[in-house]
Amino acid sequence: MNLKTLQIFIFDLDGVIYLGNELIPGAKEVLKILTNQKKQIFFLTNNATQTRAKFSEKLRKLGIPARSDQIITSAYITAEVLRKSYPNTNVYIIGEEGLITEFQGAGFQIVEAEDLENPIDLVVVGLDRNVTYKKLARASSAILRGAKFIATNTDPCLPTEEGLLPGAGCMVAALSTAVGSDPEIIIGKPNPFMIEYILEQQQMPPALAVIIGDRYSTDILAGKKADIKTILVKTGTGLRELQKIPSSGPKPDLILDSIADLLNYLK
Repeated sequence: MNLKTLQIFIFDLDGVIYLGNELIPGAKEVLKILTNQKKQIFFLTNNATQTRAKFSEKLRKLGIPARSDQIITSAYITAEVLRKSYPNTNVYIIGEEGLITEFQGAGFQIVEAEDLENPIDLVVVGLDRNVTYKKLARASSAILRGAKFIATNTDPCLPTEEGLLPGAGCMVAALSTAVGSDPEIIIGKPNPFMIEYILEQQQMPPALAVIIGDRYSTDILAGKKADIKTILVKTGTGLRELQKIPSSGPKPDLILDSIADLLNYLK
């Protein structure tokens, strides 16, 4: 694969650029080279817990200059997609600051668990490290009464410097079990919504873009669905994800030990 001909480089964050609060070796050097080569750089994450501004701040603290508009989260795209189809509706959220902030910014009315007066049109679920039985009960009640069930993503785990921790998929699975159905829409990877948004905003054809991720089941499949190039790295969950690559079917265009190996393809 000739990476020098590509114009858009899309990086997953957790497991590719960093693990928790630890930068993965080589990330800073690769991004500096791409910046010097005038490539368009984006950071893509299914993690909906933080705002784009918070992710930008985290990257800067790790020595990587990144603007908020370079960061595309599942929270942001979920709000964008639903804003077009269900504007000014009432939303109940199982999630954290990033998800709530994006929906508030998109003009939705957020219904709290204690609010039993206002109807709920949409139930949106992301990673919530403060999830309670009460939150799940309110969400399941709303869905059973007709609210649409939306998931930001269904990642089973979250890579951190402490190892793999439960991801948003755990909240989604609990709610799916309670209501007896899966989400009507899953916005994050492996669906291509976030990648298609980037291509549309940059007015670039898929042939000029690549995604670098540590999950075959999300990053690589999202790239394949969006018809862009794909690179799987073995950091984060990458080694485990190698086992999910089918003997026949879509495969990563390139498999590397880590982001640092991109240096060999860019110089």
